[in-house]
Formats: sequence, structure tokens, C-alpha cells
Amino acid sequence: MTVNTRTVITECKPVERDPAEIRQRNRHILKRLLLICLTIDAVLGALILYVVFLHTAYFNLHHVEVTGNRRLSRAEIIEAAEVHSGVNLLTVDLNAVTDKLRRHPWVRAAVVYRRLPGQMIIEVDERTPRAILAAGKLYYLDEQGEVFTRLFPGDGVDYTVFTGIYPEDLKQNGAEVQELVRMGFTLLDLLERTDTELDPSGIAEVRLNMDEGLAVQTRFGRVVVFGKDQFDLKLHRYGRLKRFLTQRGEWNNARIINLDFEDRALVRSGKTRLQG
Repeated sequence: MTVNTRTVITECKPVERDPAEIRQRNRHILKRLLLICLTIDAVLGALILYVVFLHTAYFNLHHVEVTGNRRLSRAEIIEAAEVHSGVNLLTVDLNAVTDKLRRHPWVRAAVVYRRLPGQMIIEVDERTPRAILAAGKLYYLDEQGEVFTRLFPGDGVDYTVFTGIYPEDLKQNGAEVQELVRMGFTLLDLLERTDTELDPSGIAEVRLNMDEGLAVQTRFGRVVVFGKDQFDLKLHRYGRLKRFLTQRGEWNNARIINLDFEDRALVRSGKTRLQG
């Protein structure tokens, strides 16, 4: 039995592409190449301009304007900023300059910006001393009750003095000390609105105690204990107590008045101990 095998070979002709499609594809390729070339040219041009600007004296710093300073001089602020005349402003890191200024104890906040071609503007917000803290050394306290710098010879001392805090308290319990100081500011603000010898101008010091709170000592030597709360109520009690002791002729003998009780006051005089 004979089997004939016929092999059929089919010739594959190449598919002819549309000339219009080929032209469209070529246009897209050329556009991409042109865009890449233009981008490279723009980047190179910008780099060349940047290098030129870095080496031209046109952008060199020739003036620093300082605003917002009261205690610090312009020279002190420029020194703290560590900026130098003649430096190219385009090379100055403004954030780094701002951080340097904020590290100065008298600067609460700062803003720095350029005014091209050759000027730098520094705006500072200085801290304002509200009181003095005696804790081994003397420190200024700002409006937030934060210790921000030591006192040095020649510094002003015409502020209310807070005492009773030790150096280790500042290191170990800084937040608690600051909270006590803020309480003291609240009490001083309240006393400022009263018409007694407890007006802040008549207070020699405010004593801070981590456990017991606040006490004030007047310039006449009288100590009044307020504790940590209800200052307005205790001050009202102080007024009634003063009237009561004055009528009895014993007010001038009252040396220590403890108002840190719920419904009474404890008075210690040079002679006897009175309770009212």
C-alpha cells in the first residue's frame, strides 16, 4: 500500500503598511526628540545662568535691614544670624539663618527673606521679661513663664522676684516650675486690679512651693499664703480679715496670713496666733 504525501507550501506576502500611518508615527518621534532637545537646552541654560549669578557681584549682600528689635541692637542680631557682607544672596540658606536667630535667648521668633538684588530683611520677635526667678542664679522669665536667660551685670532688675525654687527643680521639674510661675502671673494680674498693699508694686517677692503653691511677701514683711487656686475668693477673704483685725487693732501685728483653707484664714502675729 503506497501513501502519497503532498506538502503544500503557502507563500506569505509581507503586509503593506499605510504610508500615512508611517508619516504620522515619524512625526510623533520627531516631536519627542525635539521636546527632549529643548528640555536639555533649557536645563543647560538655567544652569549656566545660575553659575553666572553665583559669580556676579550684582547679587552680593550689601545691606541687612532689621525690624522688631528693642533690646538687641542691629549689630547683635546680624552677629547672631552669622551673615556677612558680600556673600552672594542666592547661596544663603534662609532657614539656617532663621534657626540661628531662634537659638538666641532673647529671640522668640524670626523671619528672614531676601530683597534682590542685594538686601536681606530680618524680622524678629523679642522676648519681654515679666519677672525674675531666683534659683541659685537670677534668670529672666518671659510672659509664658519660661526661663530664657541669666541676668548679667547691668541688666534691669525692676521686676517681681520669684523665689523658693532650687537649681535641681529647674532641671528635673521644669514644666511644673513653669506652671507655678504662670499661676503667679495670674495672681499678680488679679492683685494689680485691687486696692491693697498687695498691689504688685508693694510685693517684695512671690514664693513658689512645688507642693503648697504660692505665697507673697510684701515690702512690709507680711507673708500671705494663697496656695494654688481660687485666688479671687481668697483675696476677698483677705479683705474681710483685714477689716476684722483692723477693728480689733491687731492688723499691724499680723505677720503671716494663710488663706489656703476652704472657709477660714490662719493668722500668725508677733504676739499670738489668731484664727478668723
